Amino acid sequence: MLEVQDLNFSYDGKTQVLRSIDFQLSRGEIVTITGPTGSGKSTFAKCLTGFIPRSIKGNFSGSILIDNEDVSHLSIPEFSKRVSLVQQDPDSQICTLRVSDEIAFGPENYGTEPQMIFQLVENSLTEVDSQHLFNRPTYGISGGEKQRVCIASMLSCQSKYLILDEPSASLDPRGVKKLQSILLSLKEKHVGVICIEHNLGAVRSVTDRILSIIEGKISEGADITSNESKSTLLPSISPKTSLLSCHNISYSYGPNRAVNKASVEIHPGEIIALMGANGSGKSTLLALLSGLLPLETGQVYLNGISIQDIDRKELTKTMSIVFQNPNHQIFEKTVWKEQILTLEIGRLLNEESTQKSNIILEHAGIAHLKHRNPFSLSHGQKRRLNISSGIAHDPAILLFDEPFIGQDYDGRHFILNNLTETANKGGAAVVVTHNPFFVKNHCNRAVFMENGTILLDGVPDSVFQQLRKLGYEEFTDSGEGSF
Repeated sequence: MLEVQDLNFSYDGKTQVLRSIDFQLSRGEIVTITGPTGSGKSTFAKCLTGFIPRSIKGNFSGSILIDNEDVSHLSIPEFSKRVSLVQQDPDSQICTLRVSDEIAFGPENYGTEPQMIFQLVENSLTEVDSQHLFNRPTYGISGGEKQRVCIASMLSCQSKYLILDEPSASLDPRGVKKLQSILLSLKEKHVGVICIEHNLGAVRSVTDRILSIIEGKISEGADITSNESKSTLLPSISPKTSLLSCHNISYSYGPNRAVNKASVEIHPGEIIALMGANGSGKSTLLALLSGLLPLETGQVYLNGISIQDIDRKELTKTMSIVFQNPNHQIFEKTVWKEQILTLEIGRLLNEESTQKSNIILEHAGIAHLKHRNPFSLSHGQKRRLNISSGIAHDPAILLFDEPFIGQDYDGRHFILNNLTETANKGGAAVVVTHNPFFVKNHCNRAVFMENGTILLDGVPDSVFQQLRKLGYEEFTDSGEGSF
């Protein structure tokens, strides 16, 4: 049994992140922990795996026991053999340059026999349906594929207890179904599992218990009302010419064609969902639309003008892109400096924009953190900061890559309100998402990608109908229907 007794933790000695937590996890049990963004869930996971207090310092008190043995007496190798962690950000966990090496990394460090390591790598990749990634570079795969690789790398360690921090966040619907299968398999092998999740629909069917951490305190059950959906009126679409368009654009990572002759038109007033399996080219298409990647073929036009003929600063004033990984988009030492960075670069900082930035941070729920280092925020808070900074200059086009990952109810609706407001003002938004409920209820169009090409493009109901005919039912299933 994994047992926690009176656990308390503070990073700075002032703000208590975890408060008097008592917790037990049995072998073969699956426990889901939910709660608001920044409530202490990931900190709890780091305590359970020894990152706190061994690597991350702070004021720590309480006891953690594994099979009645206090973990403070265990060496790091002994501790890591018993408890494994799949972190929220895959990039912060990947250590090697090749997928197979990444999955072999743990067993190699345990001194496992080479033949056994090869078998563990193959079995772990098979469990996450990613055998095709065996020889791929870890830096050349999508966010969802990285998530699968991180899960596989921890499966190969064969620990008694496994902690998964937002495991469904970057997975496509097929990946989520596979995650459920993996969890049931771990249960049969008597592995104790903790899933930290905002998306309860992804794991509820396989979960034995649901707990909440709110303001550092743990309690039974989840706040179901926080998952109810607010109705939001879809913006009316202007019949005018395209605001942003691409024609036959392509891009490759080495020998792998990520986007292949894709063509899309984006009109004023549209919120477009960009869908598809992990690795289908969605993030690359966003980067091409924003001008961040060079085109191999085709053209991208902004208001009928090729973006190659538009100054980069002018593009930045018109478009805002938010990456899938929030850590890739943080540059300053305080939340406030990060918030006004785009305004400073564009020479748009004045009394009015300063006041607006303060209001945006209030709406994002992070105004009280404005003097903090942005890297000290939770994953969900970092993402809201990316978005807050990205909308401060009122761009006409929003390009958001999986913006809802790691967001609680308030965070999701802060993002949704800004998407809707931009579209209502005659702008447009393209949102990479795996959430069918969001697509059905809040988007005018759905674009579905497969192997770098645009497979389907139309109103959500029509696209979903075609997806079902093509055998992609899981991409249309809203599950419990929460957003």
